Amino acid sequence: MRLAPGTPLSIGLAFEAGVDPLAAGRLAMDGGLSQLEWSSDVIARRLPVSPLFYPPEPGLMAARTRSFNGMHGFLADSLPDGWGNLLMRRRLAKFGVDIGALNALERLALVGDHGRGALVYQPSTTPLDEVETLDLDALAQDADAILTGEEGQLADTLAGLAGGSGGARPKVHVGFDGLGNIAVGQGEMAAGYAAWLVKFRGPTDPVDIGPIEEAYACMAQAAGLSISAHRLLPAKSGPGYFATRRFDRPDTGGRLHMVSLAGAIEAPSDAPSSYDLFLRATRAITRRADDVSAAFRRMIFNVLACNRDDHTRQHAYLMDPNGEWRLAPAFDLTYAPGPGGEHYLDIDGEGRHPTWAQANNLGKTHGLDQKRMVAMVDEVAGAVADWPSQARLAGVGRASTQLVREAHRRVKADFDAA
Repeated sequence: MRLAPGTPLSIGLAFEAGVDPLAAGRLAMDGGLSQLEWSSDVIARRLPVSPLFYPPEPGLMAARTRSFNGMHGFLADSLPDGWGNLLMRRRLAKFGVDIGALNALERLALVGDHGRGALVYQPSTTPLDEVETLDLDALAQDADAILTGEEGQLADTLAGLAGGSGGARPKVHVGFDGLGNIAVGQGEMAAGYAAWLVKFRGPTDPVDIGPIEEAYACMAQAAGLSISAHRLLPAKSGPGYFATRRFDRPDTGGRLHMVSLAGAIEAPSDAPSSYDLFLRATRAITRRADDVSAAFRRMIFNVLACNRDDHTRQHAYLMDPNGEWRLAPAFDLTYAPGPGGEHYLDIDGEGRHPTWAQANNLGKTHGLDQKRMVAMVDEVAGAVADWPSQARLAGVGRASTQLVREAHRRVKADFDAA
């Protein structure tokens, strides 16, 4: 569980399944800051593994901030947070290891090759456990027990299926084939199985959170957002479980390198930020006008659909083996009134009652066409107005349907205010 003192960590990019990862660099700690040295391959290929900072050049590059436990922001993305961190903490405690006593390198070694995106780390100290069950109902029940402080019997299984999970919601990483069969593994999915995430209910979530998220996914698609394939899986009793295809694991196999907005711009997710920063980062990283437009559309959706849990870890970018960056599909879309009723990302300085005038001003700042912005707002507003129908089809309860509908009406009235 612990690296020998002075042991550097090797970083790889596992783009192709069954092929040794591309050597990306080495990492060491010095004075509480991680020190990165790119590999000759990354330098020769000019791969922008870190899309904004730490260019692929020779020499040591120290982390720019201590905000990510002294780590480079794009590497900190590999670490589980929320649910995944809770599971890892409990798992290590069984071995007598306090996760709080581990430095950043030791935590990355625990991730090994089980993290998000294409980044892998060696030597790996990931504890492996045999999967005991694929019963989603049993896993959901134990996830609830763990979140309330009890000792779930399937804690090790949940940890093994966490898949580098971030966010507060419990979730497991599984594979589905074209016939609906399910498979799991400690690393990559078996051939013929696509990688999916299945989400369970958290302690503060409504009972019908699965149907709510499914309805939001359908609503987002109707609004023109790019999102991964999704479905609602049945439960033995009560509402089902929301499942979504992992967009960092393409259908062709292998992996895509993934960096969150937080990791790319090194802005912690628990601090307020802005959609202006999101749009500027998107243009700088992808250099594509259509990605900037997609980011603006996502902003409009989050405003009109009252999804205010829109912090910097809720947006991401994907890089292919050629070093081309694109805006990742939207994810974690649901009704969320936000901290104190505010968006994490403000719109032209406003987080509580954003208006069309403010969104329009922001769009013009970023060179978006006026008519196209108006059309996007109309398209998104039309899709959000169809919430009752989407909620009914997904099986959302009457109380939740009405609660969300009233929230949509309030934010639309604010948005339309002069």
